[in-house]
Amino acid sequence: MIEVRELKAKDLKTVAKMLGKLKASSVAEIFKGTETSTPMQTGVALFHVLAADVTDEIYEWLADLAGLTAAELDELPASTPVDIVKVLVSRGEFQSFLASLGTTPKASTPSSHAMAGQTTK
Repeated sequence: MIEVRELKAKDLKTVAKMLGKLKASSVAEIFKGTETSTPMQTGVALFHVLAADVTDEIYEWLADLAGLTAAELDELPASTPVDIVKVLVSRGEFQSFLASLGTTPKASTPSSHAMAGQTTK
């Protein structure tokens, strides 16, 4: 499995910027059903929507998490970006990261998430 660094404050800013670029319907899709979702399910939904709508940004961020450039990530097996996501969402720190984005089940409303992402640009 690939080595993935711990999340840092800069990652919050990076993800918030990506969320700010999404359409409201995409943000709503991420947070739909979070009241009953596990952090893993919410994290996978987050990465799924980000990968579809902000492909280059999420790819560069995943490379950075693994200590790679996007060009270096390009040369690794196709499963590597998925492996990075799996490592990231399996960690306990990911739940607190989601909470700082306001994505935990108790704080989840699509309009507040869209606004949160837009205010960090």
